Amino acid sequence: MRVRVYIEDPVTSLLDVGCNIGAWLRDCAQLYPSARLAGVEINAAAIEQAKLNVPTADLRHGSAERLPFLDESFQYVTCVEVLEHLPLELRQAAFQEMRRVLRPGGRLVVTVPHAGWFAWLDSNNVRHQLPNFYQWIVGQGSRDSTYAAAGRAVEWHHHFSLVELEQLAGSGWRWMGIRRGGLVVYPLMDWLSWPFYRLKQPNNPVRRWFQRVAEWEYGIDFGAASYGVLIALERVSP
Repeated sequence: MRVRVYIEDPVTSLLDVGCNIGAWLRDCAQLYPSARLAGVEINAAAIEQAKLNVPTADLRHGSAERLPFLDESFQYVTCVEVLEHLPLELRQAAFQEMRRVLRPGGRLVVTVPHAGWFAWLDSNNVRHQLPNFYQWIVGQGSRDSTYAAAGRAVEWHHHFSLVELEQLAGSGWRWMGIRRGGLVVYPLMDWLSWPFYRLKQPNNPVRRWFQRVAEWEYGIDFGAASYGVLIALERVSP
C-alpha cells in the first residue's frame, strides 16, 4: 500500500499533512530532488525536528483543518495516518482544506486505519478501553502533553469504512484508486513494539524486525477484512 504508487514523475510540488518529524518528506527529497516540498504538523517539537531532517522543505506548525498555504499551491498532497487523530467534527474540514490547496488535476493520497476484522486490536485505544490500566502502566503518554499544548485531547483511534471516507471527502474528486492491506499480524507487531517505544528504543533491532514483518503483511490486500486502507483522489475543476 505504498503512497508512492500514486505519485508520478515529474513531481513539481508536494505537501505532507501531519508530517511529524519529516520521515516521508526526507524520502521525497531524495526521490523528487527538484520538487518544492512542504509539511504541516500540530506537534511543535516534531516540526522542529523535521526542520533538521529536511532543511530544504517549507515546514510549518499548524493543523490539517486550517492549512497555512495558499489556494491551489500543490500538485500532490499526502496525509498518512493522520485523520484518525482528528476530532470527528474536524475531519471533513481537513478534506476540504486539502482540496483547497491542491491545484485542479492535483492528487491527494490518504492512508487511515480501516474498519476491518481486527480493528479492535488497535493498541492506540488502550488508553480509552482500559483507562485505569493505561494510567497504571504508562502514566502520561508521549502524545498527551503534545495534544494538550495544542488544546486537543488524544482521540479514539478511529478505523474508517470506505463509505465514511467517501462522505468525508465530499464532491469535487475523481477517485483514482483504493488499496487495503494488513490483517492481524500488523496490529500484533505494534503491540510487541510498545515496550521498545516506552524504553525509547525505537531503533532496537528486534523492534525493527517487528516493523519489517508488519510492513510485509501490510502489503497484502485482505479486502474488507484489512486493517488499513489507502485512497487516491484527483481534484476536479472547479
